[in-house]
Amino acid sequence: MAVTKPRNRLVNFRVSEEEFQTLREACLQGGARSISDFARSAVLNTFGGSGEAEGQLKIRLSTIDQKMDELDSSLRTLLGRLSSPSPQATLDVLEERLLHQHHS
Repeated sequence: MAVTKPRNRLVNFRVSEEEFQTLREACLQGGARSISDFARSAVLNTFGGSGEAEGQLKIRLSTIDQKMDELDSSLRTLLGRLSSPSPQATLDVLEERLLHQHHS
């Protein structure tokens, strides 16, 4: 078992019933031992410089970047096909790509 520093300082704040339920659900999903443990970790990871929150942010930004590249490619393909003589073929291709991206 890890040895931790004694926690002898108290931070107290009020929440609404909805906020409390949200905290409880987040605590359960995050696997925290208690709401206090969850809140402490969330605040310290966000503002304490642990790097964990920064790593998660980088992963999310990377995913967004990838999706933007896919969107750019789809739009370029669509623009190329818009100059084709068959508008229905263009719509069919667009629908197919949108369905494919929605399911991936």
